[in-house]
Amino acid sequence: MRLLSIGPAGAEEPFALIDDAGADGPLSPEAVVMPLRPLAARHGTRIETLSDVLERLADLARWLAEPRLRDEGERLGDRRIGAPIPVPRLVVGVGMNYPAHAAGLDTRAGDPVLFLKPPTAVCGPYDDIVRPPETAALDHEVELGVVIGTVAHRVPAERALTHVAGFVVADDVSARDIALGAGLAHPLSLQLTRAKGFPTFCPLGPWLLTADETPQPADLLLELSVNGAVRQRARAAEMITGIAELVAFVSAGIPLEPGDIILTGSPPGCGFEQDPPVFLHPGDVVEAGATGLGRMRTRVIDERDPSRREQPTINPRSAT
Repeated sequence: MRLLSIGPAGAEEPFALIDDAGADGPLSPEAVVMPLRPLAARHGTRIETLSDVLERLADLARWLAEPRLRDEGERLGDRRIGAPIPVPRLVVGVGMNYPAHAAGLDTRAGDPVLFLKPPTAVCGPYDDIVRPPETAALDHEVELGVVIGTVAHRVPAERALTHVAGFVVADDVSARDIALGAGLAHPLSLQLTRAKGFPTFCPLGPWLLTADETPQPADLLLELSVNGAVRQRARAAEMITGIAELVAFVSAGIPLEPGDIILTGSPPGCGFEQDPPVFLHPGDVVEAGATGLGRMRTRVIDERDPSRREQPTINPRSAT
């Protein structure tokens, strides 16, 4: 199943994607979606967000398979697509989980590096990425997001994937100059949470692909381009610590609940790794996707001066 959230920011509703109308980029207005609230209510279940139904995916699949249900689908039209999980309880990031991105560090000898992104950093797959005035080194990191489906605490790696609801494309947007803080010589040099926690620094989507349709997540191919030029391209199999091992490791210290998200790390090719480094600027268009998970398209803009009057928002799915 492909599950998504549709509606204005802060008022998204859960849907299933029935037909993507052959889209090879941002979803077409002709795509057909099914609202899940009335479908669940028909079966005596109340849901507000996709997090509420992640523990009942088998039931949801059965409901969606009912005869003639597709006749009740709706055209997407020009409605906004939000993050599949618009306000996750937790977004746990993993640093330096691809060999080349680890820049020669011996990460195989130690535990994965974890950090948190605040829920306020999450935005939709076609929303703008807003560059705050505190950074001049805005960077991209395409990642595979793992969405937790059932409570997981100290789960062993061999059972970890049974706690996964599905997978989603993510961009772990980062302010590199803030991340370095006072410099590598300073004992508190890495300001990861602040550097990765500004609003819009975690685009997710366009949909959550359920785990039953992703039997080999290690085979997923991730790709990110900026203004049409490919910057990052790698398979999840190249991770230093695999998906099951990451879920086990994170859950050993952080009890996980349905809707929590683990970002599994970024492959090489980020802007700071270019020679010379190339960072994101207003007007840049970042496209990020993965096999079967759809493709995000986000435009970079500068944060508006709060003293100025807000301008109308252009439908981001029409951006080129």
